[in-house]
Amino acid sequence: MKRSDALGKYFHFDNDFWARPLKCGFLDIYQIGELCCEPGFKVEEHEQSVYEVTYVISGCGYSYVNGDKIKITEGDVMVNSVNHRHAIEADKSSILRYTYMGFRFNGEARTDDISRIKDFYDSAPYHLAKDKNDILYPFMHCIDELYSNRANSFHMIRSYCEQIVILATRVSGAGYQKLPDRSIYPGAVNSAVYSVIRYVEDNIFDIKGIQEIADTLGYNYTYLSHFFKDKTGITLQKYISYKKIERALQLLKYGGISVTQISSQLGYESPQSFSKAFRRVMGVSPTQYLEYERTKEDGDFHMPPDPLYNVNKVRG
Repeated sequence: MKRSDALGKYFHFDNDFWARPLKCGFLDIYQIGELCCEPGFKVEEHEQSVYEVTYVISGCGYSYVNGDKIKITEGDVMVNSVNHRHAIEADKSSILRYTYMGFRFNGEARTDDISRIKDFYDSAPYHLAKDKNDILYPFMHCIDELYSNRANSFHMIRSYCEQIVILATRVSGAGYQKLPDRSIYPGAVNSAVYSVIRYVEDNIFDIKGIQEIADTLGYNYTYLSHFFKDKTGITLQKYISYKKIERALQLLKYGGISVTQISSQLGYESPQSFSKAFRRVMGVSPTQYLEYERTKEDGDFHMPPDPLYNVNKVRG
C-alpha cells in the first residue's frame, strides 16, 4: 500500500468544499472523502461544526465524542451531531480505513419528512450502528463521480449524498415513514415472492439457509422451495447463491477489501469455498475478476456473459 505524504496516513482522498459548500438537494456538503490510517494514527480533537456520517470500511479504532471513547470496527456507521468535541484514532494494532461526509441541512430540509431526519441527527451527540455495506456503495460511487467528473456527475453526487444521510438514519432505526397505497400491476411478481426476495437482499450476509427464511416468514420449507421455483423459474438456493456473488462483485469493485474478508462477510466456510462458488457463477476466480476490473479499458481481458442478468429479472 502506498504511503501518502502525510505522516500517519497511507492515503487520504479529501474533497473540500469549505469555501463554497456543494448544494445537494436538502444538504450543503462541506467535505467528503476516504482516509486510511496507520496503526495508532489520530485525527486530533476538534469542534464538530458540521454533521458527519462515518463508515468504517476495515480495521478498528476509537471515536472520541466530548471525551467519551467509543470503539469502532468494520461495518460501523457513526453519525455525529454539531457543537461537540470529536476525534478519531486507529487502534495501535490495526490499520483503520473509513469514509466520511461533513454536511449541514439547508432550507430545503423544512419539509416534514426531512425535518424528522434532522431531528434524529440533533437528538444526541452521536449515534453508532452496524451496517452491511449499504452505505459503502453510495460513498464509493460518490467519490468516484467526484474524481471522474463524467456527464451529469453533479446530479449523481447529489443523489448519493442524500442517500448517505437517509441510509444512516435508517441503519440507526429511525426515520420510518409508510409509503402511500399503490396499485400493483397484475403481471408483477406477487407480494409473497417479493417478501422472500427482499429478505434475501436485506440479510444476504447472515442467511444460514432456506429453513431460516421459511421460519422467519412463516412458510413450510418444502412449500417455499416449490413456490419460489414455480413463480420465478429459479430455485431459492440458486437465487441466494447468485445474490451472494452479486454482492461480492460490488465489494470487489468498490469495497477495497480482500477476498478473505469478503468470503467471511458472506458466510462462506473458507476463501477457497467462496472462490469455488464465485467461479461457478462468473466463470472466473475473484482474483481474475479483479484483474479484469484493472484492465478492462485496455480490452485485454474478456468476461463471460453476465449470469446474473436473468436472476435480476426476477424482481419484475
